[in-house]
Amino acid sequence: MRLRTPWLPILFFSFAACGESAEPLPKAPQLISDRDEMSFDREFNSGTFVGTSGFNSVMVTNMGEDTLEVTDIALNAPSVFTMKVSQEGAEHPANQPMQVLALKRFFIEVTFRPREAQAYQGTLTIKSNAANLPEKVIALNGLGVAPPAP
Repeated sequence: MRLRTPWLPILFFSFAACGESAEPLPKAPQLISDRDEMSFDREFNSGTFVGTSGFNSVMVTNMGEDTLEVTDIALNAPSVFTMKVSQEGAEHPANQPMQVLALKRFFIEVTFRPREAQAYQGTLTIKSNAANLPEKVIALNGLGVAPPAP
């Protein structure tokens, strides 16, 4: 037997997944990030050319009812890594606590600009009042490579 409408099972399962979550949000703030490591052009061990920049970002969401208060975001890495924090599309001022409401998020963009052909490593640490993770550490991993000869 052949289905005449092959999209029907896809549509059915798509609608089935659209229901509301059965579990309510926890009361206390919960820090959830979309990654534990930020790698820069490390696919196939390719690396980033010396003198050019690579970018990566992490999204952090408050999955609790109470407000998440981020007290510190520290970059512990060589100066080839720099960061910028934005919340709801606006850049966040450095050295000021950030308030993140329930189900809201912020982004940390890290730029990697190697000065030498070598491996670079560091960490990005987020400190907050999150009940699940008061200190979140994200590894930074970059490889500077010499540009091809002309």
